[in-house]
Amino acid sequence: MSQTPFLFELSGEHPSLPSAEAISCCQAECPSFSILDKGPGYIIISFPTRCVEPIGHRIALTHRIGEYLASCTPSEAMVTASNLELPEGTFAVRVKRWGRSHPAIDCNHLASTIGGVLARGREVDLTNPDIEVRVLLSDRLHIYITRHVVDRSSFEERKVAERPFFSPISLHPRYARALVNLTGVRRGERLLDPFCGTGGILIEAASIGVRAVGSDISPDMVEGCKSNMRHFGLEWDEIIKGDVGSIDDIFEDIATVATDPPYGRSASTYKEPIVDLYTRALPAISRVLMPGGVAGIVLPRPCPPGRDKLELRETYKQRVHRSLTRHYCLFTRRQ
Repeated sequence: MSQTPFLFELSGEHPSLPSAEAISCCQAECPSFSILDKGPGYIIISFPTRCVEPIGHRIALTHRIGEYLASCTPSEAMVTASNLELPEGTFAVRVKRWGRSHPAIDCNHLASTIGGVLARGREVDLTNPDIEVRVLLSDRLHIYITRHVVDRSSFEERKVAERPFFSPISLHPRYARALVNLTGVRRGERLLDPFCGTGGILIEAASIGVRAVGSDISPDMVEGCKSNMRHFGLEWDEIIKGDVGSIDDIFEDIATVATDPPYGRSASTYKEPIVDLYTRALPAISRVLMPGGVAGIVLPRPCPPGRDKLELRETYKQRVHRSLTRHYCLFTRRQ
C-alpha cells in the first residue's frame, strides 16, 4: 500500500509525549507506517493518505498534520521553494517559529518571499486559500501542506468544570486523550478504567469510538460518571461499582486499561493506604488484561519496573506543580 510522508506539528506541551502520541495513533489507525524524521516541534511519519482523518480525529497534542514537502536550511529556502510542485488552486504561505529557533528570521518576510517564489501565475488568497503552505522554523525549515487541523478547543469544552458532575482533581481532557492514545487502543476495542471517577478518561475513549468500560468503588462516582457520559452524548459498555482487586472477576475481553488512580485522598481510597491500593491494583490489572494487552497508568511517583505479568515499556514524567509530578507508565501484559 502506497504511503505519503506527513508532518505532525506538535503542541510542545511536553518534551516527549506529543511525538509518542503521534506514533501510537499511527499504530492504532494505519496498516503500516514509517518514522522518517523527528526534531523540535515535529515528527514526520509516512502512512497511507486515508489515515490522516482518523488520526487527526483522535490526536490531542498536535496542532496540525500536513503533507510533507521538503526540509532545508534558511539559505536554501528560495531554491527549495522554487522546486516545489503544488496542487491547483489559490494558496497562502504561513510561517511559524518553534520556540526561539532562527531568531534572526522575520517570519512575515519569509512567508512573503516564499509566496512570491511559489506564485508562478497562481493566485494568492490569504483569507481562504485552497492550499495552505506552512513553514515550521525548527532545527531546519520544514515545508508542508495542511491536511488536518486538530480541533483543540473541543478539549476545553470537556474540562471538569464543564461537566455536570466533577472532581477538581482530574487529568485535563487533552492529557486524558493522550493517555488513551498512548495505549494504542483501536476503535471498537474495550478499554477499562478501574478508577473511573467522574469519567474523564472514558469520555475521551468513547469520543474516538473505543468501547468504554469502567468501575469505581464509590457508587456516587459511578453514577456521576454515567451522568457525564450522557451529558456529552456518549455511550458505554459497562460502568459499575466494584473494587479494583476484583476487576478480573467482573470484566472480560479487556484489550486495554487506561487509568489515573487516586493519589491518596481519603475520600477516594476509602482510607486505604495508597501503597496498599497500588499493591493490589497492579496484579489485578495484570490479570484482567488479555495477553499482549496494554495498560496506561498515571502515578504520582516513578513507575514500578513491572508486576506479575506487566512489563514496563515506556515512561513519561510531567511536572504539574511543586508537590505533584505525574508519571505516565505504559505496561505490556506478557503472554
